[in-house]
Amino acid sequence: MTFSESEQAASLLSVRGLTKLFGDFAACTGIDLDIAPGEIHALLGENGAGKSTLVKMLFGVLQPSGGQIVWQGNPVTIGSPGEARQLGIGMVFQHFSLFEALTVAEN
Repeated sequence: MTFSESEQAASLLSVRGLTKLFGDFAACTGIDLDIAPGEIHALLGENGAGKSTLVKMLFGVLQPSGGQIVWQGNPVTIGSPGEARQLGIGMVFQHFSLFEALTVAEN
């Protein structure tokens, strides 16, 4: 699926071809997504389908192996949860969770 520049510009968040590889294992491949201001989306899928991996890439916990994240019309690299928060991207867990790689203050 292709998206026009006007569709991407109207989106708060656009994801193009987002991919995450763990060695030879493809956790996410070629994800395209657009979220406009005020929209609510749900991620549904079986265990291991890549839902958490996608969200962790958008929140800067994991770095994509390929593809692009566009925030408010600008391509971005989100290197950490702190950078995600500076952009206005947050993450809410279903169950209490901490990231082992982060400090107490970063969590």
